[in-house]
Amino acid sequence: MMLTACATANSAGTSSPAAVSTGIPTEAPAPATFSDPFAYCAAVQQIDAPDARYTGPRMSDALFRDYLNAAKLDVNGDYPEAFRQMTLWRCMDGRVYACNFGANIPCDSKANADKTSTQAMTDFCTQNPGADFIPMSVTGHNVIYSWHCVKGVPEILNQIDTVDAAGYPSSFWVALEPASTSITVTPAGGGTGQIIFYSNREGGADNIYILAADKSNLTRLTQGNANYFSGPFSPDGTRILFTGFGLTHSYVGVMNADGSGQADLSNHPDSDEAFPAWSPDGKLVAFTSRRDGNNEIYVMNADGSGQKRLTNQPRDDFAPAWSPDGSKIAFVSDRGNATGIYSIYIMNADGSGVKRLINDKGNDYTPAWSPDGSLIAFRSVQNGQSDIYAIKTDGSGMTDLTDNPAEDWSPSWSPDGSLIAFQTNRDGNWEIYTLKSDGTDPINMTNNPADDQLPYWGK
Repeated sequence: MMLTACATANSAGTSSPAAVSTGIPTEAPAPATFSDPFAYCAAVQQIDAPDARYTGPRMSDALFRDYLNAAKLDVNGDYPEAFRQMTLWRCMDGRVYACNFGANIPCDSKANADKTSTQAMTDFCTQNPGADFIPMSVTGHNVIYSWHCVKGVPEILNQIDTVDAAGYPSSFWVALEPASTSITVTPAGGGTGQIIFYSNREGGADNIYILAADKSNLTRLTQGNANYFSGPFSPDGTRILFTGFGLTHSYVGVMNADGSGQADLSNHPDSDEAFPAWSPDGKLVAFTSRRDGNNEIYVMNADGSGQKRLTNQPRDDFAPAWSPDGSKIAFVSDRGNATGIYSIYIMNADGSGVKRLINDKGNDYTPAWSPDGSLIAFRSVQNGQSDIYAIKTDGSGMTDLTDNPAEDWSPSWSPDGSLIAFQTNRDGNWEIYTLKSDGTDPINMTNNPADDQLPYWGK
């Protein structure tokens, strides 16, 4: 169900101490031992765990505070001693990096960048031939690719992590500073003329960014080493939905338009939740949940209360999108096809009156209504080519808007309906593009060597 460039893993080994040069000929040589982790890492440069040259405490109060600061955790929180003891640190590129060892974050494991499936994955797919996600309990938690089953065969679904210079999964580790710093966030205000997206451009984890429609004022909204996937602005432009990733599950979250005040809305730690969408009046949020064992469409109040299931099918229903008048919800389902082959459906906002919109031979995803409600843009894979299409809401007039051999995904309409933002890898990596609603004049909005994905246009 989940959405998401690959560094080469290097063997870290144990490095020799590097000479510390001050430029002053009479300076004394660097000491053989260090009690300060930052001085130690500056000298050692790279090592997987502190060796005998480090003589300080394994995890001092100061270093633990530095970790909490860098990980965006409450430095004044009452943490059990076990939490501190599960926090490890190492040296990379002369800096201190830390990781909190959890059940699903094996800090001491190097990244698994293997693109070859294992016997365990094969066995899983034999038993679950159409599974849209192979659990990490099967793949291992240190993989950098997510996997799914296609006709009983394991296949890579998405790249979900990168590999750092020491060979570890980048998202597990956070760089520390003695006085922790963070990127200054300039409040973005409302959503008019802005595009929100997620990116790994700061290295490691995916974070949410916002960009003005004229390509100016790029602002990072989320911080830390957790992963965040972008979601839409609220109708009044003051809040943003997102998909966040905890230790064991994904959740639907909400934050203010400047990135502050993040909260878990779906609040269901035993499930995966994603694909949030505001109702046009901002009072409701539709989303996808796996709490019933497969993907279903749910709805809840904007404060997370009153959660209610709208679909009830043994097949997958996901990626809801509200019509501009709030009366309909478009969504993706394989209920009328072979498992894993999806089409766009429309239902009433209360879950009744489900009708199939598209009867093509493609694989269709991520519907998005035009502001006037006359068209739905979506991604479709036709004859092996993934393009952005538009179709009238009566199912007629299906038009290929991008017609490009690259992968084009995730359309989002501008507030006036004149433009569509989407992600594409036509430049060799994922970038955010816009084009006119008739498919002309594609423009690269982000132009960054990192991966920029899942755009939503501010209203």
